[in-house]
Amino acid sequence: MDVAETIAHHILDHDLGFMLGTLHLPITAHTLTMFGISVLLLVLGWLMARPGKSTPARALNVVGEEYVAFMRDGIVLPGMGPEGRPFLSYFCTLFLFILLANLIGLIPEMKTITSNIAVTGGLALCSGGLIVFCGIKTHGAVGFIKTFVPGGTPWWLVPLMFPLEVISLIIRVCVLAIRLFANMLSGHMVLLSLLLIVFIIGKMNLLAGTGSAVPAMGLEIFMTFLELLVAFLQAYVFTLLTSIYAGMVIHSH
Repeated sequence: MDVAETIAHHILDHDLGFMLGTLHLPITAHTLTMFGISVLLLVLGWLMARPGKSTPARALNVVGEEYVAFMRDGIVLPGMGPEGRPFLSYFCTLFLFILLANLIGLIPEMKTITSNIAVTGGLALCSGGLIVFCGIKTHGAVGFIKTFVPGGTPWWLVPLMFPLEVISLIIRVCVLAIRLFANMLSGHMVLLSLLLIVFIIGKMNLLAGTGSAVPAMGLEIFMTFLELLVAFLQAYVFTLLTSIYAGMVIHSH
């Protein structure tokens, strides 16, 4: 397997679907991974919510309560205010889904679904839908449209400011998708590149390849720990920015 095939196997999606008559039903590796993460979150949520009688079950209840409290007091309320309480469950699910999607790519032979722009784009569209819904729920449909024109704007600037504000909202949603996609893709590319350096140098000179193994693996271990940090950080940033953008719509002036 050459370098290109190794990178493609780790990052690119593969269609595992089947034909139903003349209809092709696409079931991709990334789709299966997302389904597995969703099932895991359902089971985890059920275990955290059920009353615990044993020590491990009670410990899981405490972890769940602390997690929800952190999301409420650290992300939702500061970003959206009291109006964000009804959406707390969305933010709790969003953070865990992105975190698991980021971490699962570090397991050998597993897919990094957040290095797929379609996946991060779908997550960004969900957050974009939440932002628009919050605006309409708070201000009404007409009032939400009026928020795209800042108060005190001269009438002759309205034709310029309105499309700019609409584009600004669209850009925020796009930034959510691109930031997560770019960070996860680049991180795994670096990990693969460091690992493949040994084999590339080894093909040119066996002794040089053997000598490069130690520093290359040292950098690989360091970058793996760094990638773990990035996995948590990107999940936090995506969730935090969603809360802030929704708060900007709710408390627009």
